[in-house]
Amino acid sequence: MPAFAVRHASVYTYSAPVRLGVHRLYLRPRADHKLKLNVASLSLSPMADVVWRNDPYGNSLAVARFNEATDRLEIVSELEVETFPRSEAQRRLLLSEDAEPPSEADRSALAPYLAISETDRAAVSSWIAEASADRTKSVYERLLECAARIRFGFDYRLRFEPGLQSAQDTLMCRSGTCRDFAVLMMAAARALGSPARFVTGYVHSPSAAPGSLSPHAWAETYLPGAGWIELDATNGLIDDGELIPVATALSGAELTPVLGSYSGEAEAQLYVNVAVVRLS
Repeated sequence: MPAFAVRHASVYTYSAPVRLGVHRLYLRPRADHKLKLNVASLSLSPMADVVWRNDPYGNSLAVARFNEATDRLEIVSELEVETFPRSEAQRRLLLSEDAEPPSEADRSALAPYLAISETDRAAVSSWIAEASADRTKSVYERLLECAARIRFGFDYRLRFEPGLQSAQDTLMCRSGTCRDFAVLMMAAARALGSPARFVTGYVHSPSAAPGSLSPHAWAETYLPGAGWIELDATNGLIDDGELIPVATALSGAELTPVLGSYSGEAEAQLYVNVAVVRLS
């Protein structure tokens, strides 16, 4: 199975000493049948009191509290993981099986992952219809089609403005970051009646987009029989072992790998570097 070493460094420099507020860190993957976490270390400078807990989605969250003023903050996470991807044949086998209708409990749990604004629904449904004249396609085939159209029909663009583009905005400008493409892919899935969620993590791929030296983002959709399936429209990776998920949520606004604050009269600069190395 694929194995990877990941080093994620975030360095903040301040023009004058500041007091750091509480920082929330999504940097440690949650192990399951698709990912084995062999090594995980987190180092902070200046030192902090760190408490780990699970957020409402079950993700691993580190809460860091700092005690001293500083003009520099360095956060370094190092991981070694193994991934266990399913093949396309395995996915299609699961999808072809006669799946039982979702139980009432399943429908209740998945309902929030179907939410979409009427504006985005109208824009995305129109976009899907442009290429989906064949009504015999399954939802899975339509989702693959949407992912391919994003990858080959949209421009990857580093964007430094805060926040996320709406699905409608990405359709209008035909460009965005991996986070924007994840939002569009989620909207497409939800417009097709398939629950979807946002994923933050890392990617290893020789053909990965330029932003892969930063944390990566993609969508997952829930399909009866197969469960949650990864859809990385940025790189054209579907349920792939090159993807290393760290955390999932209803929306990208809830998942920032490093989120914190500071107080003081100072300007801040950020340097981020992610290195993902495949192990032999």
